[in-house]
Amino acid sequence: MTRLIKSDFRKFFQDKLFIVVCILAVVFAVITPLLYLMLFSVADEVDPMTQELLSGYVTAKGQFFGGFSFGNNLGLIAPLLIGIVFFKDFSYGTIRNKIISGHSRRSIFLSIFIVCTTVLFAIVLAHSLLTLGISLPFFDYQSTPFAMHDFWYLLESLLFEFLVYIFVGAFVSWLCATMKNLGMVIVMYIAVVFGLSMIAGILQGITMVLSVEPSLAKVVDVIDVLQRINVFNSSATIGMGTEYTTKDVLYYVLTPVLCSAALIGHGMWKFERKDLK
Repeated sequence: MTRLIKSDFRKFFQDKLFIVVCILAVVFAVITPLLYLMLFSVADEVDPMTQELLSGYVTAKGQFFGGFSFGNNLGLIAPLLIGIVFFKDFSYGTIRNKIISGHSRRSIFLSIFIVCTTVLFAIVLAHSLLTLGISLPFFDYQSTPFAMHDFWYLLESLLFEFLVYIFVGAFVSWLCATMKNLGMVIVMYIAVVFGLSMIAGILQGITMVLSVEPSLAKVVDVIDVLQRINVFNSSATIGMGTEYTTKDVLYYVLTPVLCSAALIGHGMWKFERKDLK
């Protein structure tokens, strides 16, 4: 298993798409703070009060955690490109060679999952840290002074982000192991991510409308549950506050863990029965 994981890491780092992902990570990390700086510059020229208002909402902290979001540049593209790299094993017959070499299908699937998750989270984390480093000279980390509880909140948030990316790694591995061709992998990934992200946006708008009517509080609670179990929506809310409630922790931990376990279990089951050509 260890030899298989090392081989998958080596194959990924030698693929040209790895360079593409790294370049995109750097480009997006530079572009995001620059766009906000341009926005502030324009706002200051048009209306200084608008610029002051924006400064309360645009922070280095928000840009850092925004780097993990699946509706935000790299978070959307990186999993797809990494999935394409690993699906090449299925397209080029590498998987058959691994099986002939004595590796079980379960070990092959788990190796893909481990490498995919590790690489994906490492790249997105590096991208977010670079974004933070570039934005800090121009923006405050947050609207209030940084304290020790903010440090622990940061560590908690990173743990929750990691659990989300375990789910994404499981999802990408599941796509590679169950889809018949690369086109289906791409279509399914885009359909699921865009679909769930769109649903989250629609439900957020509905919540804003219904929340003004006290009699519809139970409907709002149901929508809140749907939003919380939408793992692709989690990265849009993680790190955007100052502390987590017990309810928050349960949702941010149990939802991605259970969904990941389901995808890994079903992925291995399907892969055991997949006809490899």
